[in-house]
Amino acid sequence: MTDADGAGRLPRRELFGLALALGAAAAAPPAGAAPVKPAGASVMLHGRPLQVVDLTHELTGDFNMSPPRTRIAMQPIDGSGVAVGMKLNLLSLVEHTGTHIDVPRHFSDSGASLGQIPIGDLVVPLAVLDLRERVRLDRNAGVGVADILAWERRHGRLPEGCCVAVNSGWDPIGHYQRSGDLPAEERRKAPGFSPEGAAFLITSRQVKGIAVDAMSIDTGTNGPAYPVHQAWLRSGRWGVEGLTNLDAVPASGAILIVGAAPILDATGFPIRALAIF
Repeated sequence: MTDADGAGRLPRRELFGLALALGAAAAAPPAGAAPVKPAGASVMLHGRPLQVVDLTHELTGDFNMSPPRTRIAMQPIDGSGVAVGMKLNLLSLVEHTGTHIDVPRHFSDSGASLGQIPIGDLVVPLAVLDLRERVRLDRNAGVGVADILAWERRHGRLPEGCCVAVNSGWDPIGHYQRSGDLPAEERRKAPGFSPEGAAFLITSRQVKGIAVDAMSIDTGTNGPAYPVHQAWLRSGRWGVEGLTNLDAVPASGAILIVGAAPILDATGFPIRALAIF
């Protein structure tokens, strides 16, 4: 999907129409119907169909993966509005919970906080690298230079200003639940980006973000030094962790929308990530 100059972006005049279309697609189900959370929806924009895929995990207590630290909790707040049916909750969460964004401030005191990220950096072309076969053989598989070049041989050079996402088929909640009784080394295993792959994107390509369906852009073998976090975020770029439904998105041609609240001093925050194509 390209605009007139072939840059792989939605024209500005269509973004407002798309917002209206998304609102219509998200209308409430009929009374009495069971709640449904589909992976995607089809919407019409200026007479043509667009697919919208939700890349976001539902954020529940299942993401309390680091006992005894509670990553997300909610409790009702009593107030004067209760008498007229008002409901209000106090939400407590760790910024880096569920499907979330990491911003430069996460690893740099002088880096941009979430509220300082320009909105234009959060609506970007999406390139999806399929790492599923490698991850079946090695749960610590990391995107390297060879993976990036193989994608480019098939789809052309990475779009300028894009996000490079890894579809590894990872299920973070399932992995956490299944690995509870395993040694720590096994629990830490997860796919992501290799330091070499991240360095190549920083120095040789114009990329704004990287994203993974695991819970860290670093692989399990990168260790507690977090070399990919260190290099990537300190270069002024962002990362998204905990995506889902990437198998429903084409390898090339989609637009990623990172719906992040502009909290001024935040180092990251849960997001609503949408792919449109």
